[in-house]
Amino acid sequence: MRYVSTRNSVVQVDFEKVVLSGVAPAGGLFVPLELPLFEPQEIANWSTLSYDELAYRVMSPFVGETIPEADLKRMLKEAGSQFSHRSLAPLHQVDRNEWVLELFHGPTRSSKDFAAQLQARLVQYFLRKRDRRAVVIGATNGDTGLAAIEAFKHCEETVVVVVYPEAGVPQDQLRHLQAVAHPRVHQFAVNGSFDECQTLVSRLFRQWQCTGHEAISFNSSNWVGVLAQLVFYFHAVLQLGGGQRPIGFSVPAASFAEVYAGYIAQKMGLPITQMIVATNQNDALHQLFLKNHYSRLRANKTLSPAMDLSIFSNLERFLWELYGHDDQAVSALMEHFESSGEMTIANEFWLQARMIIDSYAVSDEQTLEEITSLYRDTGYVIDPHTATGVLAARLYRRSLVAPMVTLGEISPAKSAALLGELGISVSPLHHPLAEHGPVQIHRIQPDDLDTLHQLLGTL
Repeated sequence: MRYVSTRNSVVQVDFEKVVLSGVAPAGGLFVPLELPLFEPQEIANWSTLSYDELAYRVMSPFVGETIPEADLKRMLKEAGSQFSHRSLAPLHQVDRNEWVLELFHGPTRSSKDFAAQLQARLVQYFLRKRDRRAVVIGATNGDTGLAAIEAFKHCEETVVVVVYPEAGVPQDQLRHLQAVAHPRVHQFAVNGSFDECQTLVSRLFRQWQCTGHEAISFNSSNWVGVLAQLVFYFHAVLQLGGGQRPIGFSVPAASFAEVYAGYIAQKMGLPITQMIVATNQNDALHQLFLKNHYSRLRANKTLSPAMDLSIFSNLERFLWELYGHDDQAVSALMEHFESSGEMTIANEFWLQARMIIDSYAVSDEQTLEEITSLYRDTGYVIDPHTATGVLAARLYRRSLVAPMVTLGEISPAKSAALLGELGISVSPLHHPLAEHGPVQIHRIQPDDLDTLHQLLGTL
């Protein structure tokens, strides 16, 4: 399998280079030159496989010959070893033909855990092969950063740098982040928004000066973040229909990686007939699919803070697929968006996307009502992010015959205080990351790239 940049398809690289990367040449993202296509019977034959065995079947074509089969299988098994549920991602029925795929049984109780655990093992494998060290860096509003810290804390070849908006991380998760006192974890609290943190990290990768270390993203701009999401879809489709039954998915838009992964999973052979992008009032993605207008917006604080953003890096990979792998068209679109803050997709490609993708924006009031009514009617507890997806699924599903699955990306335990106010008792999450020692937190402005370079130069 060969990979190219979404903005420059001349240079081809292998999976190893993709893993040890932040951004691709010309500021783009790495994408596979072609997607593997699985026949329906081949997928159906995977119904009895364990999660790690299924992951191997889905992922191995993307890895190619860069990792021996035994080593890849070992890393996939280890990636799920700290999950608290045997199936890693169990399905829970919430209504007639409506399900929640629980992706929050990993060590930090979010859907980012499997990708982070796998990435840490892949990074360590390739760094040892090269006898190199790396800085693993990314922007977070809580979950992604905590998952990365947990996954990489035993990887001696790496330093983890977490960049987050100091006023944009939920208080419980901010306490967990700031309780991490680890000699190889450095935190940068930015006086700005999550979107500004992402922009700062993107600029850092493009102007990387720490030549003694590889620069690796722990966000889903790194291809491993997408690769891990693919398995979720295959797992759900096999559980509910043996790979043969048409299925729809509702995706709370905490990132676009899940949406993009579902889109290409359908291209790889899964019978996915609909995807619903659920947003909160920060509805940049909803406006894209509703009106073909995508813009960088000022994020408002909501009850679903992981979705309080408007810049989604994996949208670029999605455009690469829509535009038939036209790197020049994607480059022009992204350059226009970066300069103007707005984007419109060519109408024929927007209509193509709308053939499978719908969207809906959910208010805080609707979110609370969905949490309350679902608990009242079923006794099942969901967090605000999952609630946006469950409501959007119920309102906008195209078929009552095809199962509709909402991705449950965050444990309700992370919203224990809010749920308590609704009369729903949930034990709060006790995070395993806290260690004794001085916490390394640097406070910077969103445009202060020089300070970030200087501090990284001392690592």
